[in-house]
Amino acid sequence: MRWERGLSSTKLPSSPKAILIDLDGTLADSMAVMRVSYQKFLERFQAKTTDEEFAALNGPPLVEVVRRLKITHSLEGDIETLLATYFDIIDLAYSRVAPTPGADALLARAKENHCSVGIVTSNSLKRTQMWLDAMNFSHLISFIVSGEDVLRGKPNPEPYLQGIKKAECHSSSIIAVEDSTQGARSAVDAGLRTFLLTETDTSDDWPAGVLPVRSLYQLTDELFGRVR
Repeated sequence: MRWERGLSSTKLPSSPKAILIDLDGTLADSMAVMRVSYQKFLERFQAKTTDEEFAALNGPPLVEVVRRLKITHSLEGDIETLLATYFDIIDLAYSRVAPTPGADALLARAKENHCSVGIVTSNSLKRTQMWLDAMNFSHLISFIVSGEDVLRGKPNPEPYLQGIKKAECHSSSIIAVEDSTQGARSAVDAGLRTFLLTETDTSDDWPAGVLPVRSLYQLTDELFGRVR
């Protein structure tokens, strides 16, 4: 299978000094909640939702998501009001978000191996921190780069460039973990070895050099070895 060949043929840090990981769809199993929130938001304006549009909005900061939706669907209201409405919808649903299978194992093994973990997300700092607290993950996270921290969100490399600065180690010792093409592009263009959490073996949309993995469990084994 391609993901197995990719991992074995690409030189990776045997034990990375830092992991920069996306939140929604990667560390948090939240894509269903984000999809419902997108749908409920547009339903308030009797606007049509599509899977293609939602997929294209996976990556940019939520303010940019709302800005695009306002233009595409000619939504009435200013950006601040529309964004507050979108945030309210997400907040109501986000309490039901569980960790992605294997998230706890990855974070625990990183801690054991003195590897720092930073969240690089388009989500808000407040919502990210609340979720980490609720999952009892906060003590395993060294820093957060949120949507409010950047001028240009994913797929621009700025979020991961900020993550590299906060990690305080050379980029060759850092790996990135993403679930979207936009996020992977951001990490790759920042010069990071990048894993893409995916169920497919390959896609023409992936940036060159991306390493597909089936699960966070497998990623943990690849980075830190199997627990015996």
